Amino acid sequence: MDVAVLGATGDVGRQVCTQLIAGGLLSPTSRLQLVGRPDGASRSAAFGLRADLADAFEERAPLIDVALSPDEVTADVVVVTAGRTAPARVGISADRAALAAANLDVLRTYAEALARHGSGREVVIVVTNPVELGVAVMAEVLGRHRVIGMGAWLDTLRFRREIAVELGVRRHRVGGFVGGQHGERAVPLWSTVTVAGLDDDECAAAMAYLRRGRTLDTLPADVAAANRVIDEVAPRDVPEAFLRVDAMPADLRVVARPSLTHQSGAKTPAATAAATVDLVRTVLDGRDVVVAAQVALDGELDGVVDVPGRVQGVPVTLGPEGWKHVLLDPLADDEARLLSVAARSTDAMLAALGVGAGPDGAPVGAAATTPPDVAPGSEPRWTVDVEVVGAEAVGTVATLTSVFASRGVAVDSLSTRVTEPGGEGRSSRGVVALAFRAGERRARALLRTLERLAMVRAVVVHDPAEVALDPPR
Repeated sequence: MDVAVLGATGDVGRQVCTQLIAGGLLSPTSRLQLVGRPDGASRSAAFGLRADLADAFEERAPLIDVALSPDEVTADVVVVTAGRTAPARVGISADRAALAAANLDVLRTYAEALARHGSGREVVIVVTNPVELGVAVMAEVLGRHRVIGMGAWLDTLRFRREIAVELGVRRHRVGGFVGGQHGERAVPLWSTVTVAGLDDDECAAAMAYLRRGRTLDTLPADVAAANRVIDEVAPRDVPEAFLRVDAMPADLRVVARPSLTHQSGAKTPAATAAATVDLVRTVLDGRDVVVAAQVALDGELDGVVDVPGRVQGVPVTLGPEGWKHVLLDPLADDEARLLSVAARSTDAMLAALGVGAGPDGAPVGAAATTPPDVAPGSEPRWTVDVEVVGAEAVGTVATLTSVFASRGVAVDSLSTRVTEPGGEGRSSRGVVALAFRAGERRARALLRTLERLAMVRAVVVHDPAEVALDPPR
């Protein structure tokens, strides 16, 4: 399985790449694609990051590929971290409207490139803020079930942690989700909270104690008041500001603590990357798991809330083909009301930017699909000559064929010929001729992966139609 990280050299992108490899999510023949821009610091940093990751994880690193054009992106999972971020300075809060305007073109460029040149099956995980905008833009082109936003999952992990701290237990014992909009309009869904070891009555009593009679109807005003506290205290004493946040209610801390963390200069790359890698792990694992994510909706919340919204954070089942179902039991009245508030805010942002429903009012991404480039069973037969060093070495052929086997493609035929025999201190060189059947999108990904193997010096493609390959990077 291959993963591409758009904006790989940014704070979050670097962390995502590092955690993917450190966590062992990618096999040696998987491909991690570091995607940057062809100009500026990003170009140089992408090659430097590849070298740094190889130094750190040589024994278990996947094939690390650098791509400097949106048209080169191809993977099973695409993580979108490209674009501007909010300034990390005390006293300056995130301006969602400014971020949306700045990042819209970046998101559209990558979405359109994936539709033209991607694998046609990739699952896209949006990290770039505003997450809801990224989901809407990607879903509009790729189809809604292949696109999720990670914001609701990060907010969910923060919510579970704040509850766990209050109860004196570890986070993994706490269930529950956060929906709505990522950031200040997040909606902690108290009705979904469970705690391992507590029955329903005990859990309800514990949550009542933590909420202390508060409802979510006051949360927007509480968030505004918390921001005023942070703006007043943080410029003169950040540690004191964190102490003030520690004294706030658990659901308010879910919003206030990350805001202060970002403004402190530390930002939140480690936690953001950890939540993102969680979602990548779920997609690669092959099983459907319930997570929270921003998704483009098509009637799933009708009758549940007054204003469902076009993109909302909700609990969904996530698997290797994307998300399938929204799983949301009847909500408490205050939760439904706050979800409607979040929906109105997101809908207004999308409408202002001209993103989402078209003239016919169709939901975001409802009709978008990436058609297969060839009908199943009629894939053309490709023949390639792979020029390799160590043609006679044990494991050379196995490494090459594993590139195909791990991606579900059978090698029809294979032969090896030595062109330069090895000698003292010199490895032999040769050509491994391979034939396989695949559509053009799949063939591009396979050939790009072969090019990145250390033993490979060149890949020559023969009929039916040569696939243009970039020079090895």
